[in-house]
Amino acid sequence: MSSKRVVIVGGGGTGDYAAFTLRKKGFEGEIAILSADRDRPYDRPYLSKEFLRGEIDAPKVFLHDEADYGRERVDLRLDQRVTGGSLREGRLTLEGGGEVPFDVLVLGLGGTPRRLPDIPQADNVLTLRSLRDSRQIRDALGSAKRLLLIGAGFIGAEVAASARRLGRDVLIVEALPVPLQRALGREVGEIYADIHRAQGADVRTGTTVGEWHFAGGRVTGVSLSDGTREEADLVLVAVGIEPNLDLPRALGLPIEGGGVRVDEGLRAAPNVYVGGDVSLHPHPVLGRPIRVEHWEVAKNHGRGIAAAIVDGDQPYRKLPYFWSDQYDVNLEYRGQASGDDEAVWRGDRAARKFTVFYLRAGVVDGVLSMNDSRTNELGGKLIESRRRVDRAELESAELATLSS
Repeated sequence: MSSKRVVIVGGGGTGDYAAFTLRKKGFEGEIAILSADRDRPYDRPYLSKEFLRGEIDAPKVFLHDEADYGRERVDLRLDQRVTGGSLREGRLTLEGGGEVPFDVLVLGLGGTPRRLPDIPQADNVLTLRSLRDSRQIRDALGSAKRLLLIGAGFIGAEVAASARRLGRDVLIVEALPVPLQRALGREVGEIYADIHRAQGADVRTGTTVGEWHFAGGRVTGVSLSDGTREEADLVLVAVGIEPNLDLPRALGLPIEGGGVRVDEGLRAAPNVYVGGDVSLHPHPVLGRPIRVEHWEVAKNHGRGIAAAIVDGDQPYRKLPYFWSDQYDVNLEYRGQASGDDEAVWRGDRAARKFTVFYLRAGVVDGVLSMNDSRTNELGGKLIESRRRVDRAELESAELATLSS
């Protein structure tokens, strides 16, 4: 395997971490990254926080110095869009012509921000996915007075927190009764809404935009379903992503559940691996297929894929993990559950230091912690143990003994 050529499509967490982990593990073959982005791989979480607020600049955002790619013999090709190819023949076709041969293919394709049909195209209506997007929003925030956020998911909430820290007025419009309800449940969502309101953000839940108002090709305000008319000079649409599945479809890979169906080792076909946002992975610990759209998951998929290429296919067992910082609140989440699962609380809600365990049939599948990292780590071990627990144990017992 060490003499083979690995081609990686996608310059995000999966692709970059796969490439550099291959070298760390002694892989001596050729490695190429084909990225549609114009910037070399960067640390995406900075885009809604430190970089957006102007606290750091681009050199801090990039995952590696430009020279690192040459030193590690990673052929990084930017602004390269792959449109198709043949798995049987081991080749990819590029937009505008040209082909790239491969022995092993890694896909870390990410997603594209969702644009709802009723949201207009305008100079001041933006989305956030790339470093270029973050630069544009950062520049726009320099002169904006009021930011309108459509959607109160993690990206929307983080940008709202950053904008408030910059002293901008923020209006958040969320169609659900509370933010993050589907993922975290109503009670946690209410706490997050309260956190943003306490910091001066205007949070309108159970609300949608009824009409957009324009002047000079720019949005100047909206009429909301609650009957109010609100002004805004900058709009960010943060209503999730659409997984980038055009290439997997063109290659004939199995599409299911909004992603590419892989096996337990993240393999979609012989010598073809898929990670990150587009990977539908039958997780060997959780015992069901999951697809997770978070940066830490994409990074760890890249590491796991590199290990499979060098050491041979094996089940990828690492639990999904993600984090989010908003104001002085740190959220951590391990596993994969739903806001509809049974929720067991532990800690002090009023002090915003607590953990919520999400159970299915008495087994913990997900653990959310607010300013409580130690409990979150122990909760992860409890997920891995797959032992049945009752509410009383989770609420008050010593977790170290439960998870051992």
